[in-house]
Amino acid sequence: MKSRFILFLSFIVLMAVSLTAQTTVYKYKFTKAFPDTNYKWGNGGHGIAVDPEGKVWIALFAGKDSINTGGGVYKAVTNLQCYKPDGTPASFSPIRIITAGGVTDTLFGSSNRGLRADKKGNIVLARATGVLYRINYKTGVGMNRVLVQVASPTSPAFDDANEMFTACVGDATGPIRIFSESFALLGNVVDTSRGFSRSIEVSGNGNDVYFGGYSNNKVTRYHSANGSFGPYSTIDTVMKGLTVECLAWHPKTGYLWAGGGNATSGANLAPYTDYSYYAFKPTDMTKPVDSIKWNSKDAATLIANDPRPRGIAFSPTGDTMYVTAFNVSVESPVQMFIGKGVPAGVSREDGIVASTYELMQNYPNPFNPSTQIKFTVAANVTASLKVYDVLGKEVSSLVDGEYAAGSYTVDFNAKNLTTGMYFYTLKTSNGFTQTKKMLLIK
Repeated sequence: MKSRFILFLSFIVLMAVSLTAQTTVYKYKFTKAFPDTNYKWGNGGHGIAVDPEGKVWIALFAGKDSINTGGGVYKAVTNLQCYKPDGTPASFSPIRIITAGGVTDTLFGSSNRGLRADKKGNIVLARATGVLYRINYKTGVGMNRVLVQVASPTSPAFDDANEMFTACVGDATGPIRIFSESFALLGNVVDTSRGFSRSIEVSGNGNDVYFGGYSNNKVTRYHSANGSFGPYSTIDTVMKGLTVECLAWHPKTGYLWAGGGNATSGANLAPYTDYSYYAFKPTDMTKPVDSIKWNSKDAATLIANDPRPRGIAFSPTGDTMYVTAFNVSVESPVQMFIGKGVPAGVSREDGIVASTYELMQNYPNPFNPSTQIKFTVAANVTASLKVYDVLGKEVSSLVDGEYAAGSYTVDFNAKNLTTGMYFYTLKTSNGFTQTKKMLLIK
């Protein structure tokens, strides 16, 4: 049993991530179908995960694959696939047979239900049979297995102690359960979950469990002050109006990303739209701070595909996002988006090739109370942009992090400052420093 100290430490780590995350967005943009446009399979994807080496694991709902069961008789299997970041298959991919816990199973039928990387990076596959398998992400070899539900399970979730949380797909068909890292049953969050679901998530300290019942048009949050020791109770509902079909934490920002389905699974309500994915701050899940939408060549293809979100995963650095959708047949069921994390209020100008380091004069100037500051960097550097009063006291930190070569615009709001002269200074890790002054008049 884990100690109270570990629980407390996990809480502190989570809060540190949350606090540093409050000002960062990645502004992802569609890059390509992954691994390529020729990757088309049956009814699309039902789970996706990324391991510590950046390999992308894909669980399809139904695969065009089979295995010889003897005497020349072939039987359909839905394999588990793994690709390197460059789109080439891992040496052990695809996986059709898993041996774990002294049991050898063949992945027969259309039975994949979800996928997640645990806290050590190993991959956990949920099957419609109610069995979950843990697979070594380096070798593709089975590690252990457990029967978690009598009905189809959702994608699992893991807290910082690598305890596993699972729920049922069907409405009111089973509990949300907690298992140790060795897959020993620890207890239930609730005895019966409500609403059809595909995914759940849990905070790092285990205090908050997010149940994405897509037929409920919201996410139910269960809370325990003691983490997995319980007891849990329903504390509130979040993401109201969104038909959540998948959930995943961002590894750098600490935002909780959610994929919303369509009218078939429950109509999304404004401001949410079908086939879209939204990011929420853990401290405020009433409105999204970032979003992407499934990319189709035109509206007709989008409607024909009806790509219902079934998985979200991120590269270890957080700059690459992979999503998979169910019901996709004429396009690849996996898409890749790339973004660059920048503080909220900072935007990068597309298509600008920067060859110099420069801090521009803010505009407007004088200003009240908002203004914009532009700067350029000619190479990947760590940059800081700070505002000081006439006494040299720092009053605001606008930029502090790594920036790729390019031109950036920063929003500065001085509503809490008094009229007067202020100075702003840009510093980069290669020694560049420049200061300009601006005038606030209220």
